Amino acid sequence: MAQDYDKIFRENLAGIVLPLVRKTVGLNPVHIENLPEKLQRTVERIPDFLKKVVDPDQEPYILHVEIQTTDTPDMIYRMLEYAAMTLRKYKLLVRQYVFYIGDGHAKMPVQLNIGTVRYSYTLINLSEIPYLQFLNTNQPEELILTVLADFQREKPREVIGEILQKLHRLAPDHLQLGKFIRQLEILSQLRNFQSIVTEEAETMAHGFDITIDRLYIKGREEGIKEGVREGMENGVKIGETRAQRHLILSALRKNLLSIEQIAELLDVPLTLVLDVQQKGA
Repeated sequence: MAQDYDKIFRENLAGIVLPLVRKTVGLNPVHIENLPEKLQRTVERIPDFLKKVVDPDQEPYILHVEIQTTDTPDMIYRMLEYAAMTLRKYKLLVRQYVFYIGDGHAKMPVQLNIGTVRYSYTLINLSEIPYLQFLNTNQPEELILTVLADFQREKPREVIGEILQKLHRLAPDHLQLGKFIRQLEILSQLRNFQSIVTEEAETMAHGFDITIDRLYIKGREEGIKEGVREGMENGVKIGETRAQRHLILSALRKNLLSIEQIAELLDVPLTLVLDVQQKGA
């Protein structure tokens, strides 16, 4: 399940990291430059977000952000390692932030004082950020983070309803709307709100068939079970392939999306959609 959350943040990082740091730590990056994803010496590390910030009114610096779903006691050592490798490579100030999106308050150490080593990074608990800081946005990637914030005594169903209503207004098309609703459902599991998100999303679907996602989940589970019965070694692969073909066929029959949109929504090759269109499941 953790890989599902990681995938969401990888897909959306470009759109949410800068708003996150602006709203929570007071930085205001004006211009950023890409850096190589990997930091390699004798070991290799791939940070979640590593960019060079070039602002006209201050010295350039490196902005490093990590997203954590678990309260990791040894995070301090990982961040120190990132800092040392980045500093050695770029010879610039490194500003580091860990955004904890798990439930509750993270207690992972943020300071290290051993011998002559003095090191610290900044930890932000999203569950302690007022939800309106994320709700008041025009970026869908940032809007879905509202479900991880502090609802401040508001009823979850009401807040989630507001999130979904705004997603319907902001999403450029049905394809993107489906993507963000799916991501919102996955993130809501971190707060045990998935059932509410699902119910509210289905209530306000307004003609968009979000049951495609339900069919995918159901088909994937049934396919995996069937595949496992055929052989443990390659059962999952067989099951997932069959589930994908059944889901693609179902989407084609609904005649709501183009073949390109189906391929993007279901994250499958366009050639597979065309094959199902010609041959069936």
